Amino acid sequence: MVASTGETERLRELFTARSVVAWVEEGERVEASTFADDVRTAFRIRRSDIQVMKFHPEDFFLTLTNHSDREAILQEPRLMLRNGRVYRFRPWDERRGAECVDVRFRVRVYVEGIPMHARTDATAAKIIGKKSSIHYIEEYSRRRNYNRTFDYWVWSSDPSSIPRATRLTITSADEEGLPVDTPFPELEAVHPAPSDTKKVRCFQWRYGVADDVARTRVIALPLQACRTDEP
Repeated sequence: MVASTGETERLRELFTARSVVAWVEEGERVEASTFADDVRTAFRIRRSDIQVMKFHPEDFFLTLTNHSDREAILQEPRLMLRNGRVYRFRPWDERRGAECVDVRFRVRVYVEGIPMHARTDATAAKIIGKKSSIHYIEEYSRRRNYNRTFDYWVWSSDPSSIPRATRLTITSADEEGLPVDTPFPELEAVHPAPSDTKKVRCFQWRYGVADDVARTRVIALPLQACRTDEP
């Protein structure tokens, strides 16, 4: 048993509202690309608004961007083309091929004898068995602030299936490779090299006129003193 998460519920709602299951009548083998082209042409769906993949036990699984396109396909559950191919459609249903189980019991589990380093989600799931799923692990147990017992809550369809005692074997760790999420070093932004052509600015020079000044400049020269009286 696996406990549902927020991401699981989001995907379930998405597939329920946007997905369709399809198969080819009379067992004819059709490639996914050919099927996608037939559906887009028949229902006038844009290429970017539909995703087609192989599916089991049916042939194809369609996910559509627009809910209206999904409804248009389901209004014609049997599509016959001029080339003789016949397709069948039905809504995707999570319960098809599944067995419904009423999980009515919420049980608190206290486990003794688990080493501190082994108190993980995987260990908790191994202990409770296949008929139960972890709801959440107590925060103090997750932080390893309390070492007497390993405490958590589970959902179960049959609490008696949870063993009262079990043997837990912890193996040696496998050799781990290099981490794949190693951050890249920060690099400086790369700018294109400057062009070899330099801009030339022309100046028209005139004698007695300052650069880039349209008016003439008057230069005042100091006057020499002169004597009017004769010696």
